[in-house]
Amino acid sequence: MRQSERGLSGQRWVVFVAVWLSMTASLADSLAAEPQPVSPAAFRSPVAVALVAGGERVVTANADAGTLSLVDPAAGVVLDELMIGDEPAWVAALGSDRVVATTLIGGDLVIVSLTGDRLVETGRLHLGLEPAGLDVSADGMTACVALSAVDRVAIVDLAKPAVRAEVVVGRLPRFVACAADGRTAAVTCSAESGVVIVDTAAAEVVSRHPFKGLNVGQPGFAADGRTIWFPWTYDGGSHPSRGNIRRGWVTGSRVGRLSLDAGDAAGELAGLTLDVSGRAVGDVRGLAAIDGGATLLVTAGGTHELLRLHEPGERGDAIPYTQISGLEVMDRGLAADASRFSRLDLGGRPLGIAVDEPGRRAYVANRLRDSLQVVDLDRFALVGEVPLAAAGPTAEAALVRQGEAIFFDAGRSLDQWYSCHTCHYEGGGNTVTFDTLNDGSTGSYKTVLPLYGVAETGPWTWHGWQNDFDASLAKSLVDTMQGPEPSAEDVQTLAAYLRTLEPPPSPYREPDGSLSAAAERGQRLFASERAGCTECHTDSRFTSDGLYDVGLARRSDRYEGFSPPSLLGLHRKTRFLHTGKAKSLDEVLTKYHAPDQVLGRAELAAAEVADLVAYLRSL
Repeated sequence: MRQSERGLSGQRWVVFVAVWLSMTASLADSLAAEPQPVSPAAFRSPVAVALVAGGERVVTANADAGTLSLVDPAAGVVLDELMIGDEPAWVAALGSDRVVATTLIGGDLVIVSLTGDRLVETGRLHLGLEPAGLDVSADGMTACVALSAVDRVAIVDLAKPAVRAEVVVGRLPRFVACAADGRTAAVTCSAESGVVIVDTAAAEVVSRHPFKGLNVGQPGFAADGRTIWFPWTYDGGSHPSRGNIRRGWVTGSRVGRLSLDAGDAAGELAGLTLDVSGRAVGDVRGLAAIDGGATLLVTAGGTHELLRLHEPGERGDAIPYTQISGLEVMDRGLAADASRFSRLDLGGRPLGIAVDEPGRRAYVANRLRDSLQVVDLDRFALVGEVPLAAAGPTAEAALVRQGEAIFFDAGRSLDQWYSCHTCHYEGGGNTVTFDTLNDGSTGSYKTVLPLYGVAETGPWTWHGWQNDFDASLAKSLVDTMQGPEPSAEDVQTLAAYLRTLEPPPSPYREPDGSLSAAAERGQRLFASERAGCTECHTDSRFTSDGLYDVGLARRSDRYEGFSPPSLLGLHRKTRFLHTGKAKSLDEVLTKYHAPDQVLGRAELAAAEVADLVAYLRSL
């Protein structure tokens, strides 16, 4: 793989920091005349963008800083920055002079007005339950917000603001798009891998459209509201041998198309692989549909690029969509036709994207470059980049950032098919099972463990055979990802990044952070001899360094016993135990890992199970 196609690592990272510091010096001078509200975070880490003031201003949602930034892209400067809460996840335009944003950890929906060249908070609604992606109806009256922790979409009356209704859509809803009429919303759900269509006026699900995959990204509507596109990662289900990876049988990056016929509620799903033989695409996420869907723009954070798919209206060369889980590599004719398929290297980790009204320029939030990037769509070229921080990072922050770049770099895998993040979404777990080859056997599919506090939860792997943290990281890069041998510096920086990952605060706690009455009862039960949970989950991370036989071993297992996983952040998991066969905590405690089966204790009553689940969700 060419160096230009790699993420910010090694010498390239050093060069980037030097250039960045020189660029931000002029930015700091331009802002010196008037004090700016600056976040103490080393990086802004933008994840989403919205256009206001007729496209002359851009607002970015900055996950690490907890802020929104107002940018003048023509002048290349940040005009203002406003603190809105813990981990902004999305921002959408609300007319020409307002935006609405979510804070994933803060749990708020925040309305912000553009007053001159200043951002002013004008409304706030606490939603809790990890609000992620959102979109706004064309009339600006309604917002649809994905509540990722409870499998729902909140329909919000923005005039009040107040929640009008909540609709159960599916596990792990993360992104939302509203049709122009404001009545139809499309929600992408990652745990059940599908698109769910919601009637926002009736507050009900119209149809569900499942498919095979994970990490489903941002959907986008055609102008008529009858066609929806969305990016996602395909789950091939095969173990990661070199041949399987190159055939697209392990993972792959796809764009899906859902056509909703007025007379057919089921709709029609089709798919298109984005992976080119020898040069795959990694971690697709953001999407913009322009020209009625004749042109699609897709961000690929793992391969640091912006993709463009275009169907020339004057030619018969349509984009060859097939079955939703069809071809594993892109058709050679399409891959070689730059008029229909183009790739633009942006570096870093491009995520959110917005396009101006004429469809001439795209604005991209690049998390790892800590910048807003401007792409000329006529030339399909990067024509501008605005750094969002007014000062450079400390040496320690730069070291951690270098490790973060490795974690999200699909170039660390064979032919850049997937990154660490592909399996460990934002450092957490995932929604499918994988054979990582880490347990000494082939065909041993296991759930992906979250990496929160991972450096302190050894021994590592499900069977706990690995006692060297750095060695476990190197083995994952070489064996699981089939990538090049990492340098000692690579491993050290990756380890430094992983040590910063902590479990998110549970949205299932009371507003003051305390436990509910049910969770308090569950806490006492958890610690009791009757449940016996603390025989394995003993320390502050709710794990231990021992290995245990819990009756779930298989003949093919090379190692005996299991290392108990940490229970922190458990509310985000959708599959449990190493096999993933338990789909809920209730199933864990009543069917597959019940105290009476594992420890020979008395069977828990239904009320006790409910209390124990309440406590586990609060961790």
